[in-house]
Parts: sequence; structure tokens; C-alpha cells
Amino acid sequence: MLISINMSKIQKAPQLDRIAKTFMENKDACDRVLRMFSLFSNELRLKILCVLKEGDFCVNDIVELVGGKRSNISQQLKLLSLAGYLTKERHEKSIVYHLEDQKARATVQFLFEYFKES
Repeated sequence: MLISINMSKIQKAPQLDRIAKTFMENKDACDRVLRMFSLFSNELRLKILCVLKEGDFCVNDIVELVGGKRSNISQQLKLLSLAGYLTKERHEKSIVYHLEDQKARATVQFLFEYFKES
């Protein structure tokens, strides 16, 4: 009886070890990417981020630009703020939101540029 050995599996073993090591070293980064994209997966939050990448706006301006109910937008702004992506500052009677997280800003900008032509 002839025993068949799959050489591709044997040759892949060192490569898999290297990939597994790289993955484990970067697991925290993968977790941060997952958290960021889970926030981006909500249509309203993504629209808010697309608006805020252009500048700072109060809730009323965001409602006008994005559309939707003020209460829903306020809820999403709160989630984005709690996640550390936004800061807010009171200006007279309004609260103005700022996209503080530069990685989130760069990611939104990249995605916006990448998909606007398709």
C-alpha cells in the first residue's frame, strides 16, 4: 500500500505558525478594528461620522444634514461619544460635536473616497 502525503500541508505548517503568531501579537488591534466597524455598521452612525469628518456641527445641523429624528441622532451621538470617537462642547444653547478620533476620521475618509466612485 502506498501512503500519500500531502506536501502542501507540511509546507504550510511554518507559514501557519507565522500567521498564528502575527495574529496573536495583533489581537488587540483586531479587536479595535472590530469595535470600530461595529460602530460603522449602523447607517445613521456612519452618516453622522461622514458629516462630522467635514467639520463640527450641533445636533440641529446634524439632523438637517443626515435626516431622521432628533432623538435617534442624539442617541447615536451619545454612543459615538461613549466609544471615544466624538467630543462635545457647549456653545451658548447648543452642543457642538467634533470627530476627535483621528483613526476613525481617516477610516471614514478612506471609505468615503473608496466608495464614492463605485
